[in-house]
Amino acid sequence: MKIRLLVFNLLFSSLAWAGADCIHCQSYLPLEESRPWPIEYIKVDKVQYERNSHASFCTRPLEILDTIVLHHSETPSTVSAEKINDYHLTRGTATDPWYMIGYSYVINSAYPGASLPKLKVTEGRPLEIIGAHAGTNAFVPMSAEQKKIWDEKKVKCGKEGEEGEFDPSMVKDGKIKANVTTLGLVVIGNYAPFSKTNPDGYSRRNPRHPTKSTLDSVARMSCQLQKKHPRIKNIKWHNYYHNTSCPGLLKNYIGRIKALARMYGCEFN
Repeated sequence: MKIRLLVFNLLFSSLAWAGADCIHCQSYLPLEESRPWPIEYIKVDKVQYERNSHASFCTRPLEILDTIVLHHSETPSTVSAEKINDYHLTRGTATDPWYMIGYSYVINSAYPGASLPKLKVTEGRPLEIIGAHAGTNAFVPMSAEQKKIWDEKKVKCGKEGEEGEFDPSMVKDGKIKANVTTLGLVVIGNYAPFSKTNPDGYSRRNPRHPTKSTLDSVARMSCQLQKKHPRIKNIKWHNYYHNTSCPGLLKNYIGRIKALARMYGCEFN
């Protein structure tokens, strides 16, 4: 099949609340009674990203997806999805450049004290194109269904206008690269502490926790994706796969995100 940019309109059928398990969470977002689905849809904006036509990328059947990976952008809260794309285009090497933004979805909810417009969710790298977010050397076990897709050589890699090829290096010791089976959901902002490598981080005295709106956005989008793609059953975080400070304090809220998503009929492991 010809490798080309696949941009499909996602027909979302769901929306969910967000939260997590930490000592601050109860004061941010109390649990409410279960609500029937659907509540409302999150509108996902689409933008025309600049792409590096010299870079390789890989495509996948959506049935191979099973996990949402939560990130923060580690940038000021005013950065746009387009700016993240610009930054990602500068990553990689001359022999292995990035094709485009590595995340699948970008959420612009802010932390306390940050001023942003109304909630906005933007599509990043289309789901049919394997992302660049979990870590190049991160490998995960495959389910029987995922192994079948892999064995049928339905994951293809190549450049724009070229014939896609099967890349056996994506599986090692029976495990598959995490990027193949996951999608990246990034929250714009910086939820990690200040350091020499993270000058926009929060001070130790003023940790930066997500707002109710941010948690709501993450959980609604996660549930919306699960309703569209029922095999997505897990929510993880970037440093589950890779030694990094990402997603900062957002990691502490994963449990509550799952609990609130459950109120709307979405069950995550």
